[in-house]
Amino acid sequence: MPLFEYECRGCNRQFEALVSARVTEPVHCPFCESAKVERLIGLPTAKVVEGQPATNCRGDAPPCGAPWCGRKG
Repeated sequence: MPLFEYECRGCNRQFEALVSARVTEPVHCPFCESAKVERLIGLPTAKVVEGQPATNCRGDAPPCGAPWCGRKG
């Protein structure tokens, strides 16, 4: 089940909810029970390799410039 982030239009609070593709019931705010919620657009999490700092540098992109990158321009 995917985890989605929502914002309630009733109380303006944000929350996360697990939503099954099989369930067609609307998501309700856990704080005020309102059904007036909007799913927010989230970014996927970055893959983290243990012992290696996070970087956006890919093999087909220009070097990122980070001291640990090791790629030359």
